[in-house]
Amino acid sequence: MQKVSISEKVYNWLETLIMDRLVQQERPGPVFKWLFKLPILQYKLGLGWLIGNYVLLLTTTGRKSGRPRHTPLEYIHDKENDRYRVAAGWGGKTDWYRNLLKDPNVTVQVGGRKFRALADPASDREVAEYMVMVSNRHPRMDRVWNRWSDKPVDGTFESYVYAARFFPSVWLKPIREPV
Repeated sequence: MQKVSISEKVYNWLETLIMDRLVQQERPGPVFKWLFKLPILQYKLGLGWLIGNYVLLLTTTGRKSGRPRHTPLEYIHDKENDRYRVAAGWGGKTDWYRNLLKDPNVTVQVGGRKFRALADPASDREVAEYMVMVSNRHPRMDRVWNRWSDKPVDGTFESYVYAARFFPSVWLKPIREPV
C-alpha cells in the first residue's frame, strides 16, 4: 500500500469528522451548504489551481430552471481513460446529481483545465472498489459509509457493493471539443 502523507491524513481526518459527526443526514443544512460552495469562489477568482488536485467545478443545467448550476466536488481521476469520477452524497438526493440525470452534458473545470463532458453512471462495483481503497488508507471512513447505508459495511466486498448504492457516482468523460 502507498504511504499516506501528513496532509492527506489531516484532510481525511477533517472530512471524516465533518461527514460522520457534523453534517445532517437529511441534507447539508445552511452552514455546510454555504461552506461546501466556497470552492466556487476560488475557481471564479482564477485560483482553481490551488484546489484542482482535490476539487473540480461541475456545471450542470438546472432541471427546472434551465440555468447553469455550479457545484464543487471531490473527484478521482482515471488517467488511463481520462475520466473523472464524482459521488453524490445523501443517497443521490442532491441537485447537481438530479440535474445531470436529466441532462448528462456538463462542463467541468479541474484546476486550469476546462472542458465539456458527458456524465455516465459508475457501477456499484466500481464505487465499492474505490470505497475499499479509501477505507484501507483511512479506516475511519467506514464510519461515513455506515452512517448513510442502511446496512453496516462489515469488511466484505459485498457489503461495500451494497453501501455503494447510497453514494451514486458518475464518470465525467471529456468530449473532445473546445469549451
